[in-house]
Amino acid sequence: MKNIVKNKFTAWLIVLLILVNMATLVFYWAGHFKHEQDNSPKNFLAAKLNFTESQKKAYFDLARDHNQNAEKIRQQIKIDKDVFFQLLQSDSIIDSARNRAAVNVSLSIQSLDILTFEHFKKVRALCTEEQKPKFDELIQKMVHSVNSPQQGPQPPIK
Repeated sequence: MKNIVKNKFTAWLIVLLILVNMATLVFYWAGHFKHEQDNSPKNFLAAKLNFTESQKKAYFDLARDHNQNAEKIRQQIKIDKDVFFQLLQSDSIIDSARNRAAVNVSLSIQSLDILTFEHFKKVRALCTEEQKPKFDELIQKMVHSVNSPQQGPQPPIK
């Protein structure tokens, strides 16, 4: 009889610990995602420029549209790069085919850069005259950080 009671107690204790662990993980991940959302580049830029509520709304609408369009182009870049590197599977690669595939990749990247440029041009138009110098400074910092060589170890290939 003692073993049965002891086993039930142990089973309930294990179930309780599993539930507590699951709850801890849920709260941890929920907090992590909220923190990530609060620190998104668009929130960072809106905060640094001290956007008004109407500026934020217009900016977030622009950012949503930009992200949707940019994602389509990123998918095209991936397709173009896949086609380009699939050429390596051939023992004899024709220079004109290689060059054409490389140009397709370049054109897709160019369209993404132009889309991003036009997006930031629209964002700058939302700024007041007092906000524009700060915007210009932030954009230059962002461009320099994106184009700087990566420091530290390379991320692992997944």
